Amino acid sequence: MNKKPKFMSSLDLSCKLLCASASAYCIKPSSKNGQYNPCGDDNSQYNAIGFVKNPFVVTSLRIEAALVGKTDSELIVAFRGTLPPSPLTWDSLLDWIQDLMAKPTSDINLPGEIHSGFLFALISLAEGIKKAIDNLDPTHSLPLYFTGHSKGGGMAPIAAMYFKNAYGLHATQTITFAGPKPGDKEFCSVYNVEFPNDLRYENYLDVVPLLPPSPEFIRLLKELPLPESFEKFLSEAASWDYQTVGSLKYIDAKGDVAVIPTPMIIRVGDIIEKMATLDFSAIGDAHHASCGYRYMKGTCQGNVCPSI
Repeated sequence: MNKKPKFMSSLDLSCKLLCASASAYCIKPSSKNGQYNPCGDDNSQYNAIGFVKNPFVVTSLRIEAALVGKTDSELIVAFRGTLPPSPLTWDSLLDWIQDLMAKPTSDINLPGEIHSGFLFALISLAEGIKKAIDNLDPTHSLPLYFTGHSKGGGMAPIAAMYFKNAYGLHATQTITFAGPKPGDKEFCSVYNVEFPNDLRYENYLDVVPLLPPSPEFIRLLKELPLPESFEKFLSEAASWDYQTVGSLKYIDAKGDVAVIPTPMIIRVGDIIEKMATLDFSAIGDAHHASCGYRYMKGTCQGNVCPSI
């Protein structure tokens, strides 16, 4: 059993949820469903969450995964995301971008249209997550938080709306990190009314929160020497109308949460410049949620990761 967590403020809640999102990566393709610590005892991010008992590991198809745990004050559902390929090259970067993009689809439990890949992943995990929630909090009296990094950050808002409509479980708040856009204008408009207090963290040079890309981003991408098949894919994506949800918390180049976020045109331009100069490591590093990178620095302010 972990010691009582010290996290209390809204910023510290964000830190706790980022640590949960990072800890979801401890779940491997070979991991089994069950109630256990997938990270081991010597993991600073996992230990910072403050789970009062072992969390539930929920997996599906050896691909999808979530961590469902209870602290002394809330329930946390953290969806595992995806990390950039290593090493990151021109071809692997384009493949990674394309893998995070999908034509939107609809579902009876959701308004508008949502990312079809994220919806499929969520549905494959939903029953297991619901059972874990019922086990940890049978009366559903604790605050419920959804979170995730990368792909997990795209799934979390869809999960919040899905669990509300399908199971009658209303999330207290969803806080995401580096999440792609979850759905179209209708979904996001309804979502922001239903869940007005949600937050999304984005980072300087991180391309994933800008996916699927806006028409302006697509126009700039097409100025790069792209394969014909990728250009065709971008042309199709231009009609998808994906939007963001939640209030933006932007982490700047220094690793601080900016009072005034950098304008989108500058963010996009900086990413395009890195791609044009083949500085792929900067783009890959900008997406990581582990210790030593800006998401942890900006969100947790040095309170979790061991000093080097």
